[in-house]
Amino acid sequence: MKRASLLLVAVLLCLAPAAVMAQMPPNAVTVKAGAYFPQANDVDDFDSGFNAEISYTRYFHPNFALELGVGYFQSEDGAELTSYPITANLKGVYPFMGAEFYGLAGIGAYYVKAEGGGFDENDTVLGFQLGIGANFDLTPVIFVGAEGKYFWAKPDFGAPAGEVKIDGILATVNLGYRF
Repeated sequence: MKRASLLLVAVLLCLAPAAVMAQMPPNAVTVKAGAYFPQANDVDDFDSGFNAEISYTRYFHPNFALELGVGYFQSEDGAELTSYPITANLKGVYPFMGAEFYGLAGIGAYYVKAEGGGFDENDTVLGFQLGIGANFDLTPVIFVGAEGKYFWAKPDFGAPAGEVKIDGILATVNLGYRF
């Protein structure tokens, strides 16, 4: 009897994403706002700064999606560091009872500008990110959520700064619309 009950629960958990996806539109646009927390030694004296992003997500399967995003983040410490990342992430999604939990991994092109004290340089560099998040449905098409990503990027600002690791955490609260 225990085995039959466990098997039934396992089957229902596996079918839950398919039942949710049958009702869920395959596209979403999300507006994200939050903070950038510098983590690398090269920027450890920099303050936490503002972070924003707009993303488009395409669901190919109840448990798999592609997210494309355009963002902005900045930080200061006598000098100002500003970045405009364009990112692409693969998302593993687990929808469950009006919510979805996900992990993501991806790449991005990070345009980074550093200025201050007579120094004004910029570079565009390839970066990588990993993250987790959750969205909660307010209606069948509107959701709110939270996300945390860690990214790695190392722009080269030339002499005297050279390569600078700007790795950090991007934490956001999200508002999205599915269509």
